[in-house]
Formats: sequence, structure tokens, C-alpha cells
Amino acid sequence: MILRTAMALLSAALIAFAAAPGLAQEQDSTPAAFAKALASLTERLGTIETGPDIEATDTAANAADMALIEQAFDVLGTPAFPLDGLATFESVCEPINRLSVRHLLDGLSAFARPPGSPPPTPADTGVMVSKVRVLQLRNAARYPDEITVLGGGVMRCMVKHFPALTTFLADLPEAELTPTRLKGADGMRRGVAEALAGFMISLRDPTISPANKARLNAYVAEVAAPLAAALTPSMRAELAATLANLPPTQDAEALATTELVQAALADTTCEGLCRY
Repeated sequence: MILRTAMALLSAALIAFAAAPGLAQEQDSTPAAFAKALASLTERLGTIETGPDIEATDTAANAADMALIEQAFDVLGTPAFPLDGLATFESVCEPINRLSVRHLLDGLSAFARPPGSPPPTPADTGVMVSKVRVLQLRNAARYPDEITVLGGGVMRCMVKHFPALTTFLADLPEAELTPTRLKGADGMRRGVAEALAGFMISLRDPTISPANKARLNAYVAEVAAPLAAALTPSMRAELAATLANLPPTQDAEALATTELVQAALADTTCEGLCRY
């Protein structure tokens, strides 16, 4: 996520360009290919409120767009798909989050209350919450690959933008470092921590596919250190306690990933975003 050795990376890029001119073309095309696939998939699926059932759309086209999106995320934050501060947060993280929610809540429009209905009672709300939970479980089973790639993409994208958020906060005059902004930074980190904990639970699910298991192990390994560094000490302790209470498993990969995260959380250094 954080390019610690910018000059070394620049030198390596210049050498690569000299050795393989085609790489420059690939670097230029990756953001464009991502944007095209994102726009295509978003248009095809529509919104939660008005879009068709995802299974009724062009599954082959959806899969092709998802493959391009996944490939782009694997190089996000590199010269092939550079970050642009908070601009790429808005153009990459936010729309991917919307697509993730679109898959999780596919079919929600069927629960819409008729126009002119009275405000829902507490009982009505309770019923709706139960229905939405069932819907999410159904969709997780219908679209496991898409939800894994998109949910993992949101987590990875947010972590990759932690340095930009840190710079933004550090450059603010003290009077503008408001509780609202600090609460936003806090919520962003907590959201990523919760997502990581959810993925660690999924790794213990015996029904997870080998492909998604490999994805989640890779995603968690990628974000563990930068996420832990951005969390405050109390947040690290909370996440460590959550992981300690995960369901037991004999899966060697899941155990190794858990140990990797716990080791990152054990670091007591507090710099960068951790200070906010």
C-alpha cells in the first residue's frame, strides 16, 4: 500500500520501460479498462431499487467485467494503476462499494412498501430486518465470487488510501481538524477492521470454494500490516480479541493468516493515521 522506497520504484519503472516498451501501454490501459468494466457492469445491473435480478442479466458479460475489475485491483497502487489521493478513493473505492451492496441486496426492491403506506411499526421493522438478513445470506450463496472480489476490493482500496487520508488530516489547520472529520477517519478504519474480521470467519467456513479461500487469504495478508498500523492501540486490542474468539479451525492456511494478523496487531508503534 505505502510506497516506502519511491526512488527505487521509479528507477525500476524506468528500467522496465526501457526493456519492455509495451509495459507503458499496459499501464495506461489498466485504469481505462477498469473504468470501462466498472461502467459497463454498473449500467447493466442498475440500482438496488430499479435494477433487474442479477441472474437475469448477461452472466457472461458480468463475468468478463468482474475479471477485469479483479485484475485491476491486483495492481491498484502500483505504476500500472496509480493512486491519485482522495480522487481515486471516490472513483474506485466508492463505486466498488456500491456494486458490492448491489449484489448483497439483490432483490430488495421486492420488499418495498406500497406508496402511501403508513410509517412502519417497530414490528414491521423487525420483520424487514429479518427478511434482509435472509436475503443477504441467499445472495452470498448466489454470488460468492462477486461478493468476495467486490468486498475484498473495498477493503483493499480503503487501506491503500490510508496514506492519502493521513496526509489530508495532517495538512489541515488545527481548527479544521473537527470531531466530524476525526469520526469519519475512525469509522473508515473500523469498517475495514470489521470487514477483515468477517473474512477471517469466512476462511473457517467449510463450504468456501478453494478460489475464494485463496482470495481471502491473499487479501488479509495484503492489508494486515497497513491496517494494524492505522488502528489506534485500543482498536488493535479490540480486533485482536475478536480474532482470538473466532471459531476453532484445523485449516493450516487460516491459522497462518490469523497468526499473521495477530502479529501485526501486536505492534505498539503509533504513527501516521494511528495518531488521529
